[in-house]
Amino acid sequence: MRTTPVLVPAGAPIAVVAPSGAHNVARFEAGLDIARGLGFELRPTPGLLQPHRYLAAPDEVRLAHLQAALTDPDVAAVWAARGGYGLTRIIDDLDTRGIDHRPVIGFSDLTALFCAVRGTEATCVHGPVVHSLPQTDEASLDHLARLLTGRALAPLAGTPWVDGDAAGPMVGGNLCLLAATCGTRHQLDAAGTVLVLEEIGEPAYKVDRMLQQLVSAGVLRGVAGVALGEFTDCRVPEGSDYAVREVLLDHLEPLGVPVLAGLPIGHGSANHAFVWGRLGRIQAGRLHL
Repeated sequence: MRTTPVLVPAGAPIAVVAPSGAHNVARFEAGLDIARGLGFELRPTPGLLQPHRYLAAPDEVRLAHLQAALTDPDVAAVWAARGGYGLTRIIDDLDTRGIDHRPVIGFSDLTALFCAVRGTEATCVHGPVVHSLPQTDEASLDHLARLLTGRALAPLAGTPWVDGDAAGPMVGGNLCLLAATCGTRHQLDAAGTVLVLEEIGEPAYKVDRMLQQLVSAGVLRGVAGVALGEFTDCRVPEGSDYAVREVLLDHLEPLGVPVLAGLPIGHGSANHAFVWGRLGRIQAGRLHL
């Protein structure tokens, strides 16, 4: 186990914002209770839920809440209420000046935000959003609490698809969002990194298309290693003679780098957090965070 820096001091205020999709209020409240039970002081932003279509609020409201939370001197961290969709609508207008080291916690749609603030001092924590905490398993909750409070973390066990060891800063997250940022100024450059990928609900041909987009855009050029989380409900047609594994390896095996699959990261109940930019090591079937 490796001890990590304290990211959120005990009792420090955490602003909760909703920069993406609208959330279920009861499930959100349950998530707040779980986070508070872990010892964190969550403070939902007033008016964070003003449903507009499939969004938590109109663009200008979500942007203003996010901007304020990322720069408020009285806020120690920012935690997303939910993922879903919406960040790619507002990140072009996000003023990244003045964003400091405070942790920003979330996953799924938050992948786009992490791409947008890369290069600032922000500490991006790829982990459960508040809305997903009620479905997150105990091991993942314990891991998240340990990561945020600087306690020792156990390595994550996976299955080597392409053997080898690799090390580099960890980046990545949701495959769909990484593909969606291609061709924008927020496009990820994964050279020298351990790239984490996960997805949910996309059929095999769409997984193929998104991976091809990353390859064609040069995102994967020079990557040190690939760590695959869960590809939840990413199915092939009934009776197919292939699986999503083959689709993934079509694009990842030619990279000539280690590929470690089956990690407890993603949209399922197991969602172990990691910090963007922190050194990760793929070694002997484990991802060391």
